[in-house]
Amino acid sequence: MVQFTIPGKPFAKQRPRATVAAGRARVYTPKETVSFESKVAEIARPLFPAPIEGPVELRIVAVFEVPKSWSKRKQAEAIGQHHTQKPDCDNIEKACADGLSRIAWADDCQVADARCVKRWGRYAETYVQVEAIPATDRQLRDMIVGGGAE
Repeated sequence: MVQFTIPGKPFAKQRPRATVAAGRARVYTPKETVSFESKVAEIARPLFPAPIEGPVELRIVAVFEVPKSWSKRKQAEAIGQHHTQKPDCDNIEKACADGLSRIAWADDCQVADARCVKRWGRYAETYVQVEAIPATDRQLRDMIVGGGAE
């Protein structure tokens, strides 16, 4: 299992942008998204000697800093509670997964089990955990096809 922290406000993948130049549409990824994905890759690269083969489990905990404008009481109550504002978990997950492609795994399609949780905290940061899923996950197989069959 590999774990690491991305300092700063959790980032959600932005939609591709399009422009028209010389009568042709050109689609590109926004600079902020490219920058965040590069940051994830830079942090993760030393932790993965080679990409994981097979199915992968991805866990993300996005921690958002409680606004300074809130009262001390409201700040204290918010710490550890679920964050239910934008950005969406799926977009945070996409940004992290795309940054880990070709470093933690060969392709995003290997992520077979993913979970993202958003919480309020004292500091803004994103915790990421990546783990190979064992080839024989008997408990899951038994849930799908039923136990007892050998």
